[in-house]
Amino acid sequence: MGKGFIFIDGTKSDISTKRAARSHAMREKNIGKTHHRGLKPARGKTGLSTSQENGGRRDNALSSHGCLDMTDSMLICRSLPPLLSMDVTPWSLEVAKTYFTSVIMAVYPSKLCLSLDRIKLYWVRMMFLDQTSYHCSLALMSILNAFVFGREPVSWEATYHLGQAVALVNEKLDTADALSNSNLAVVNFLVIRDIFKEDEASARIHLRGLQKMLELRGGLCTIEDRTLALKIAKTDIDFALHYGTSVVLFRDRRAQAAKEFGLVGEGSIFSKPCLAEARPDLQKIIQDVNSLACWFNNDDSFDADPDDLQEIIVSVGYRLVLFCSLGSPPMEGFLNSVYHIGLVAFLTTLFLQTGGRRFLKYRLVARRLRDIVNRGQHEPDKRPLLWLLFMGGISVLEESDQPWLLQRIKEITQLLAVDSWAHMQSILCCFPWIHHMHTEPSRHLWEIAVLF
Repeated sequence: MGKGFIFIDGTKSDISTKRAARSHAMREKNIGKTHHRGLKPARGKTGLSTSQENGGRRDNALSSHGCLDMTDSMLICRSLPPLLSMDVTPWSLEVAKTYFTSVIMAVYPSKLCLSLDRIKLYWVRMMFLDQTSYHCSLALMSILNAFVFGREPVSWEATYHLGQAVALVNEKLDTADALSNSNLAVVNFLVIRDIFKEDEASARIHLRGLQKMLELRGGLCTIEDRTLALKIAKTDIDFALHYGTSVVLFRDRRAQAAKEFGLVGEGSIFSKPCLAEARPDLQKIIQDVNSLACWFNNDDSFDADPDDLQEIIVSVGYRLVLFCSLGSPPMEGFLNSVYHIGLVAFLTTLFLQTGGRRFLKYRLVARRLRDIVNRGQHEPDKRPLLWLLFMGGISVLEESDQPWLLQRIKEITQLLAVDSWAHMQSILCCFPWIHHMHTEPSRHLWEIAVLF
């Protein structure tokens, strides 16, 4: 306490400003410390060291190895902070390249978004925010890369960086930085990793820790970093969908996001099949999802901001879980159950997947979906069930479910006298449906069912 604050105009790039920034940063960092020169790492040793086989020269720009294309290199170089103190190794370059050129499209539904350059820029800035963010970002990117491409086990480099990030968080627990954005990002990542590993016990512990950190900070609403807040909210929803719990946080800024999209009015949603029988709060969720779907279906030139789209996804996700958690007993009213699980399945198609491949296994959602379909065998109107089967077939149902799924589709198809894909599509589009996300995989499913 008692130290004065010194502000330096970081927008300037002249030599004197840069020198002053380095001087003040190192002066604060080194107060009360005695530095000892460490041993030089052995040449030729692989791993994460500050000296590389290139004679000890630092790889201090992501573009120096030519691993990224020119656009990404320029984007990264423009975004690097002036006090870059992290070494960038060939391994980290390859991890960043793979993530930025391939995997990021699985995290954000690129079919529905405008350019992801702003999101890429966010990731780069977050990566070089501080040492904690650097290690956490590399570990997260590496694990996502391995997850998307089916590479196992996770590399020792990723494990090392995650260990470094956790160690740095532990060092800060008794300091003013204990609740920093970078610390929150690390704990959030631990929950994501545990869900990937299907380790419910660890995921629950880390989610509880994340909840406590946010309570001490003043709630999720105090996170000024919008992208980070949305990541944390999606993790909370994902945990609830995997393990049948309620959510521990809440965020609903759909109204602002809808305004940015230009989503207005209720459209023709109340003419949809059997909607009047759904509960009013569920009707509102269906209306919001349908208005988003109509926006995409009626506009071929998408210019959706990724974070605005995530706001709507988060809003719908929270309200669906609060409407009925998957661990609750089956709700009354068959159509309430159909719409609820159908919308949950719809939501998962906007989560982590790419090229029709699904990476997160929502087994609890799949089990509830099968139960609802079996309960509805004697329902007079089969159209909602048909939509539920197709939405489940392209989202949460696994390969082992295919015989059951195809049999049910074939049975309902015969009852409704559906004789073509055009006829089938006319039925499915009466329900929440995004052509660019759902039509192609559903047509493939239809073609398999015809031959079953």
